[in-house]
Amino acid sequence: EERLCRAAGELTREGIPIRIVSSTWIPADEVVLTLFEAGEQDDVLEVSRRGGYPFDRIQRVEVVTAVSRRWRGDEERV
Repeated sequence: EERLCRAAGELTREGIPIRIVSSTWIPADEVVLTLFEAGEQDDVLEVSRRGGYPFDRIQRVEVVTAVSRRWRGDEERV
């Protein structure tokens, strides 16, 4: 993750804002899930390339929290 953080910092300094929100290590599967906040999928690809971090796939996600559910007015449906 340190390499990814450095690469994200480089891109941000170059005017492409991107940050690592969190990473989750799943030891049983030898998998790391990293959540980025970025404007474009290509920005995540570039951070991965610069960080020397191989990946299997990139998927767009929406993080749902209690705050976002209240904002949308659907906290009772979750």
